[in-house]
Amino acid sequence: MVPRVIYKIMVHLALGTMMFTISTGQPILMEQQDLSGVKTFVNISGESVKTMMVLFHGCNNQGHDWFQKPEEIVFLHKAILRKIAVVAFTNPRHRGNFCWPSPDEEYFLEATDLLHRALLELLDSLKKPPKPLVVSSVSLILVGASSGGIFASRLPAIWRNKLLNLAQVTAFLSVVSPTSFVRKTQLLEQPGADFPPTGLVYMPRDTTFASEEAIETFLGSLHQAGVAAKAWALAPQQLTAETLIASLQIAGIFVEDKAVQKFIEALTDLGLLMDGEVIEDPRRIPWRRAVALLDAGVQGHSRQHRHRCLEEVLNRAWAQHEFGMDAEVIDWLLYQSNAQVVKSEL
Repeated sequence: MVPRVIYKIMVHLALGTMMFTISTGQPILMEQQDLSGVKTFVNISGESVKTMMVLFHGCNNQGHDWFQKPEEIVFLHKAILRKIAVVAFTNPRHRGNFCWPSPDEEYFLEATDLLHRALLELLDSLKKPPKPLVVSSVSLILVGASSGGIFASRLPAIWRNKLLNLAQVTAFLSVVSPTSFVRKTQLLEQPGADFPPTGLVYMPRDTTFASEEAIETFLGSLHQAGVAAKAWALAPQQLTAETLIASLQIAGIFVEDKAVQKFIEALTDLGLLMDGEVIEDPRRIPWRRAVALLDAGVQGHSRQHRHRCLEEVLNRAWAQHEFGMDAEVIDWLLYQSNAQVVKSEL
């Protein structure tokens, strides 16, 4: 079996006032709270909160999935290393699929109001003695994936004058999402000059929802408004026994080498994989028929969790519509966020 490579980071979970260790060998620990009726998942790093990443996942994902799936774990580890506090919400108003509503949908305003109250409740709790963690306005980096990107793209304007000097939105990241400003490559509304610096992560293989043309349309509109903005294209990834083992280990799932090799061979027989390259959309291939090959002797977490992580690994390797990240994104967002704070103080 591939050796378990564990990278340990000491993190202070402020709300629980305890020290713990996270690693690439287990999901990131978080504290779950119910704030204003919204399921909220929090990880606070450092002795104070200056920057907070507010996360909105896509359909069929809840707030806790940010802390449990391989691609998200890698992303959040980088944020935690930079002492960025992390808070993820589960959509409190949905139709059973956890999709975040678009601005023209029935529950949009209600959802934004609930999230606003939940965020204020969290920020207020972090200011309380005996050891307040918020001593000045918190910089918020909004991160939305898929439907979460559509929803979160409207929050900078909605929250602009409603955060009571507790926080300000200083950056926005959209992942595999056209945002609410673009639909089918058409610009629906020009963002204003006060829109926060924006990062756009997309997959060129997507030609319909968050296509390269749609991303370029929004990117051009941001530049036209004088807003700092940058896009990152994510290419397909190799899928081998070694890379699959490594990805699953990130989520604390340890699978026997022989079982993984048999699974890879089965994917090849199904026509999904060839020489380490995913050659068909996993969503259209019945790869779950071969999952039983991995379940023998597996260690770590429930069967459902293992299968969801496996689904993400396959979709990320195909690279059409799945969460993923470029290595420089967080540092770019943090730089832009800090620049906004300096600008606001002038």
